[in-house]
Amino acid sequence: MGNIKLKTKFAGLIIALIAISLVANLAWTSENKRAQMENELREKGMVLTQQMDAVWEFMASNQYRLEQISYTEDGVYQGLHCAIVGRSIGQLFTSQSSYTTRFVNFNPRNASDQPDEFEAVALDAFYADPECREFYQITEFQGEEVFRYSAPMRIEENCLDCHGEPAGEIDVTGYAKEGWKTGDVGGAISIVIPLDVYMDSEKSAVVQDVIFFGGMLVMCLVIIYLALTYLVTRPLQKIQAGVERIQTGDLDVELAHTESSREMNTLMTEFNEMAHELAGIYSNLETQVQDRTAQLAQANAVLERQRAQLEEANERLRDENRYKSEFLAMMSHELRTPLTSIIAFTELLNRNSDPADEKEAETRREIEANSRALLLMINDILEMSRLDAGRIEMNMETVDLGDVVGMVRAVVQPLANRKDIAFACDIDADVPLITADFEKLRHVLENLCGNAVKFTPEGGTVHLAISHHPECGQVWLRVADTGIGIAKKDQRRIFDRFVQADSSASRSYNGTGLGLSLAKEYAEMHGGTISVESEPGHGSVFTVRIPVDGVGNR
Repeated sequence: MGNIKLKTKFAGLIIALIAISLVANLAWTSENKRAQMENELREKGMVLTQQMDAVWEFMASNQYRLEQISYTEDGVYQGLHCAIVGRSIGQLFTSQSSYTTRFVNFNPRNASDQPDEFEAVALDAFYADPECREFYQITEFQGEEVFRYSAPMRIEENCLDCHGEPAGEIDVTGYAKEGWKTGDVGGAISIVIPLDVYMDSEKSAVVQDVIFFGGMLVMCLVIIYLALTYLVTRPLQKIQAGVERIQTGDLDVELAHTESSREMNTLMTEFNEMAHELAGIYSNLETQVQDRTAQLAQANAVLERQRAQLEEANERLRDENRYKSEFLAMMSHELRTPLTSIIAFTELLNRNSDPADEKEAETRREIEANSRALLLMINDILEMSRLDAGRIEMNMETVDLGDVVGMVRAVVQPLANRKDIAFACDIDADVPLITADFEKLRHVLENLCGNAVKFTPEGGTVHLAISHHPECGQVWLRVADTGIGIAKKDQRRIFDRFVQADSSASRSYNGTGLGLSLAKEYAEMHGGTISVESEPGHGSVFTVRIPVDGVGNR
């Protein structure tokens, strides 16, 4: 809609208004003409029934005179009866037209006077309401649309000789009297008026009204359209032309005032002022651009120097980080050899000789436990250094998790014995062989079990359980303990490097803070995940989920 011209929108609006107005006028005119036609037909029906009723009354009032000449010498009545004369007069009234006149009643003396559906409704209305003087409706009669009018025939004094009391007595015409009283409804006059002529007249009048109204409406809207073009669109086109000149760089634009309206002249005045301001701004723009360019060059020079300094600092940081990684790797490697020898000599000493007393036995256990704890920390530092240097690769092979658990037990059991912690390992019977990196899985379980032992008070329990979950194609390695637990706020950051849940300087538990970070790295390298469930004072459960088919991401 935004790309349509204003003239086109006005033209569309005018066409829509013409169409809506013509439809509304047609509906209103048709309804008005139909109501006018119905009222005219009602008046005609009322006049016709009044005339027929007057003839009927005249015949009834002079009936006694007819009776004097209506009997034979034998006393047989053969004269004109008022009902016969009334019906005949009614037929004469309508003989020169297409109208149809009937006299109807319930249980009539003549079967042809039996009422149809419309007449029956009219008679019911006259019987129900003595004040009802007419009943009319536009309806169908013999398959054609017609106007039907009905008026009641009320019993008068002259009617009682043939229709009065006593009911059942035979009157002069040989019919049983109905037992009516003065004022009763003795039937109804029914008139049927065809609508052909009236409908044609109505249609002709409607067409004439619509043509006249449509012509006047079109003329008015055309005048409005021309006025809008002169007063609105033409001044706007001038402003648009001025804007296009400004867009091309021609700022020497001044629009002349028009005779359209004060508002348009005000708009053009403001446009001219804007053009003058733009010209003044543009005259100083080159100087400003030169100044801004010089300032930008100076700022770029400063940024370039800062970038060079930052790059130099980053290079120093990279060197220092490389030196740190190399130093840690070297120190870890150099420390592992004597520690391994200490652990080996301790195991050899325990196998070849028994301790002289309990104190010596405790000393041997301390040496082995502390050596293994220190070896775990050194292994963590060495592995993290390799990760930083990008020298860690996945060695995927078929792994029996029972072998992994056996090696983990050999390392963790002395640590657990030192603190009198019950350490148990369970593997479900349906756990299959998996495709994984043996050493990295071992490292993961050693870190999790070592942490569990470290953060579990004496006399607690640590349980390693391995189960198979074929519905997701994974094995779950779960390490549960009865230790100090982890607060909810700390559970997300414990997997970061060099972070422990208790990070204060006076924390009670030593460690590098690398174990859980390495466990997370190695689990994700296998395409798995690691999660924790814990509450302070109620222990922790770490769960590592490893795919059976060995889908690694490195």
